[in-house]
Parts: sequence; C-alpha cells; structure tokens
Amino acid sequence: MSARRGSLTLSRLFVRGKPPTDVRKPFLAAIRLRAFQPLDPDGEASESSGWCVLDRPFDLEFEPDKVFEDRFVLLGFRTDRFRVPPAMVRAQLADEEARLLSRLNRDRLSRNERLELKDKIVLRLRKKLAPATRSTDVVWDLDAGVVLFFSHSRRGIADFSAHFERTFKLELEEDSPYLAAVRAGLPRALLRELDRVEPSRILAPAKVEPRHARDEDRAPEDDEQPDEAGEASDEGEDEEQDEALQRIETTRFLGPEFLLWIWTRGELSTASVQVAGEDVDVWLDRQIAFESPIDRNERVSVRGMAPADGEEAREAVRAGKLPVLSQIVLRGTSREFVCGLNAPRFGISGAKVPVVLKEDPGEAFVDRMALCEELFQVLDGLYRVFLEARLSEVWSSGWTPAIAAWAKGESAPTAVLQRIAPPKRSQRRRDQ
Repeated sequence: MSARRGSLTLSRLFVRGKPPTDVRKPFLAAIRLRAFQPLDPDGEASESSGWCVLDRPFDLEFEPDKVFEDRFVLLGFRTDRFRVPPAMVRAQLADEEARLLSRLNRDRLSRNERLELKDKIVLRLRKKLAPATRSTDVVWDLDAGVVLFFSHSRRGIADFSAHFERTFKLELEEDSPYLAAVRAGLPRALLRELDRVEPSRILAPAKVEPRHARDEDRAPEDDEQPDEAGEASDEGEDEEQDEALQRIETTRFLGPEFLLWIWTRGELSTASVQVAGEDVDVWLDRQIAFESPIDRNERVSVRGMAPADGEEAREAVRAGKLPVLSQIVLRGTSREFVCGLNAPRFGISGAKVPVVLKEDPGEAFVDRMALCEELFQVLDGLYRVFLEARLSEVWSSGWTPAIAAWAKGESAPTAVLQRIAPPKRSQRRRDQ
C-alpha cells in the first residue's frame, strides 16, 4: 500500500520515548547501518529485511531529501524471501533419490541422507529463482510520535517493529482498542472503569476467558520477596508491562462493540454525533464481517450497498456474533471520510481521503498526511463518545436493553430510548 497515493491501508504504532532534537545526522547513519542487504543464493539465510527508499525498493542510497519531508521520516521496509516451489523440490527429490539408491544399490535412504539431499536441491534451485521482494511504506511523524506502517500483516508488523527498535533504539506499541481508550483523555472515573470493563452480555452468553488475578490484589508470599531492591524494581516493571499487555489482549472486544454501537445508534436515533464540537453522521457501509467471540472460525460476511439493513446481519447479532470488520462512513460539516476498520486491532483499511491538488510532491504529501491525521482525530473522537457511554451506567441501563430489543426486532421501551438519547439532536440525515 502506498503512502503517497490511492486508498490507505495501515497500522498505527506509537513511539515510546522521544527522539533526539537533531535527528537528521544520527538517523541517517542508523538507517544506512540497517539498510537492506541482498540475499546470497549460496548462503544459509532464506530471508532478509532492511530499509530502502520509500516507493523504491531497489534504491538503497539514503540521502536527506529522500528520507526527510517536513516533520516526517519516510522509509520503505523491504523483505526478500526465497520461495522455492514445494512441488518442484518434491519432483527433483524423487529423481535424485532414485538415482542415488541405484548407485548405492540400496532400497532406501536414511532420514539424514534425505534431508541433506533436499538441502542441496533447495540451494541449487535458489540460484535459478529470484527471491520474492516486498516493500512496505513507513511514515514516522516525529512531532506526534506516530509511525504509520502500511500493512496489516502480523508477521510484517512484528519484523518491522524489531528492526525499528534496533535502528532507532525506540520501542513501538501497535494501536488497539485499549491504547485508543487510554489516549482518549477520559476522566479518571471512566479510566477506573476501563480497568474493570468486561464483555457485554447483550444476547447469547459468551464464554469469555477469565481475567487473571492482579498481583496487587494479593499479598506476596515470603519466598516471592526479592533479596535486592534493584530486583524488586525490575520485577515491578516487568509485572506492570505484563499487565498492560494482558489488558490490551483482554479488551479487544471493545473494538467490535464499538462497531455494534455505531450500527445500532444509527438504527435507534437520527441524531448526529458531537465530535470535537462538530456534528458527524456515521454509519456502516458496503461490508460487515461478524465473528463469534467463542470460536473465531464462526464468521459471517454480509455485503451490499446497505449491509446493516438486511435481516442476515441482524440474525448474526442474535446468534451472538459481533462485527469485527466494516467500512465506516464519517460525514461531517466540512468533509467526508470513508475507511475500513479492523475493530479488534484498530487497523485502518481502504481509507479514502480527499485528493490533494498540488504540483509540488512534498507539499502534496504533507497535506495528504494532514488529512490522514484529521481522519484519525474524527475516528478517535467518535471512539471517545462510545467509551463515555460504554464505561458509564447508561450502557447497562440504556444501550444493552435497547440493542437487545433491536436485535430481536422489538421496540425498545420509551424510557430506555430516552436514556440513550443525546442531549442535542440534529436534523441532518445520512442520505442528504
């Protein structure tokens, strides 16, 4: 996916720590040190990763005007892999094995002999086949401390994060419903509720993995007491990090519930959402993918111009499935954005931002990134509105019974609808 043109499919990662004040000289040196190194067909490595120039996977000459644009660091993350077709290896292995057995006058080869023969065939084929090359765009906003990695590949993100940390000595955190909630600027009372939040039981009860008891909820045993103060500090930091990682994983359900809230809010109310003082109309469009929280293999995908209006989508909710992927339309008073949201991971896919009409490529890129940031702000602001309801009493007394009644095709009681009604209603409709 390209950072400069077309739709945007990306993962947001947040930098832990601050880069040096003057980054150009040290960063260029670090990037050149970790630049991509081509694979050697005679070597043992079957994969190689490293930096290349943005949009130019075979350009490994890093100059300031190629790497820096305004406040952004621009790079490509290139990965080459030898991919020898297994069918080709099997065919040649059978021929080589037959010839070797005939020469040795034996009935079969040992396991080690077959492995050695297979390795020789793979190395021979490598010299005839070019490695598969893949380059992913990387945009680092130094001021915001945000890195945009233009892929959703789990392995790609893990490899990129490790290479980024080796290069710049800074750690990355991939976005998630929990991290988005932490940075939403919620009041302390709601942040305390975030620490205790559990999946909603709206319709079909789900078997949810129980949360582990937190260490601070019990007194340590005598043999758990560290001997040194330094050990106590290190263990405390490790436990805090482990707990944060645990909360990230155990609160991914907030993403699908966010999509469900967007969907049902449009069904139960005609009011726009107030996001940073602006009225925003929001709805799900084109496609909704549902997944069971019990079994991820239980998936249903509903497509069409208005997938949320079909009975198939509502039936998926009645069966206990939640929307995990959908296209979201965000129409404000100033502009409209469209993006897909991978809800459990908060990954952006197929995002469309207004076209920037500027002749200078650098200025066009900076303006395009400003539009991306505006999209992120609207999406994060909408998520905050959801969290204000989800982490308060109105969720159990208002939204939960309203969604349950809607899913069953019933009318929610007037008192329930009044609890979830926003204080200010707008006359704008999504079909305007």
